[in-house]
Amino acid sequence: SMIRRPISEGYFSRRNIKRAVAVMIGVGIVAFFAYESRYLAAPGLTLTTPAEDVAIAELAYEVRGNTDPDADVSVNGRPLYIAPTGEFSERLQLFAGVNRLDFVAKNRYGKQTAKTRYIVVK
Repeated sequence: SMIRRPISEGYFSRRNIKRAVAVMIGVGIVAFFAYESRYLAAPGLTLTTPAEDVAIAELAYEVRGNTDPDADVSVNGRPLYIAPTGEFSERLQLFAGVNRLDFVAKNRYGKQTAKTRYIVVK
């Protein structure tokens, strides 16, 4: 007759336990980097208005856009108020001629995204 080994002894052999621990560590490392990578990435920055460079007739212009909720946005170095959703809007006073607007979204890890728009006031 065949001698049967108890299932636990074969299944929980030292080699299988080492393998299981290695897999768990691997999964943990991958999960950690997947979670951390959002902090390594620069914040998103979408400009709704002006979506591109524009020419207008008024000296006041409302800029709108959105970023990551935990990021800060500035235009030409001036901080803008960010809603909890990440949306922002600000009425800017412009000059006649070419106005350069430098938008910078920066997260608390120092990563940043910059976009520049030119508004020509005729």
